[in-house]
Amino acid sequence: MTEVSLLSLVKSYGTVQALKGVSLRVGHGEFVSLLGPSGCGKSTTLKCIAGFEDISDGRILFDNRDISRKLPEDRDIGMVFQSYALFPHMTVEQNLAFGLEMRRVPRAEIRDRVARALDMVQLGPYAGRYPRALSGGQQQRVALGRALVIEPAILLLDEPLANLDAKLRDEMRTFIRDLQKRVGITTIYVTHDQGEAMTMSDRVVVMFDGDIAQAAPPEEIYDRPASERVARFVGNANILDLPVEGRDADRFSLRLPSGRMLSLPGAPPRAASVRVMARPEQLRLVPPDAADLTGAVTGRYFNGGHVEYRVSTEAGPLTVQTPTSVRAQEGETVGIAFDPSRLWPIPGGPA
Repeated sequence: MTEVSLLSLVKSYGTVQALKGVSLRVGHGEFVSLLGPSGCGKSTTLKCIAGFEDISDGRILFDNRDISRKLPEDRDIGMVFQSYALFPHMTVEQNLAFGLEMRRVPRAEIRDRVARALDMVQLGPYAGRYPRALSGGQQQRVALGRALVIEPAILLLDEPLANLDAKLRDEMRTFIRDLQKRVGITTIYVTHDQGEAMTMSDRVVVMFDGDIAQAAPPEEIYDRPASERVARFVGNANILDLPVEGRDADRFSLRLPSGRMLSLPGAPPRAASVRVMARPEQLRLVPPDAADLTGAVTGRYFNGGHVEYRVSTEAGPLTVQTPTSVRAQEGETVGIAFDPSRLWPIPGGPA
């Protein structure tokens, strides 16, 4: 297992800075996802780690060994691409053996390692097939096996599931994560899919505009975002701007437009008002006479195991996620109840 350190990484294309001093440490055996919108720098970061892009400044360390200027073939990485990049004229077995042959591994060892890799990615019965005879998920497993058979120090994956349908994506998420845990390889995964990043990763690195906005475990990214921009990008977020009405040593109170007070734990803010985040599932629909806030339902959206309601309130439009057993109609006046312990004061104010 190998530790990866990015130290003030800069990548410029002419006058445009694609990476603006990115610093990140990926621990031994850790699975880290780089998440962000198109153009945020996540794929550029991965290409710099792989050696496919030269860096303009900064350093890349593998276990304190500076590999910043090394060629890709000298970095001991396994790479899985969105396009699979399989050789169409080679069988599954031949695709897996190719990298070992290029490294002049003895034939007997190649056979053993390919057999282990086929078993690892559950493709033993398909060893003699060509890529065109495989499903998308099977082709992706071949690409994964080919990356792992060379026994690299680091596994890099660039949007590997983007070409798969929804059901296959779900299956491959579980497959890749379970395999990575068994192998114990340090893994860096690039995606724009929040579901992939949140379900697969030990840590999620959210990137905007060539820099890291937050790097933390998925639960922290979701429940305690570092900024309003992160809050709005990862999942649905209700943002309320509320005045501070009371301050104690370890609690403070916020006033809703209805006049109701919400008491939150934590050090009191110095500002006169605070922007707080509430995720849709952290709100409840209740009878109007028992509510912290009331409003009119403007939309109802069934989503399998839950229903999302859009509610127009004095505090602005809010989204509330409820079980399917909770029913309200468009135009109906409903009450909304808050759980103050789950409200998150957003650092730094507006995005």
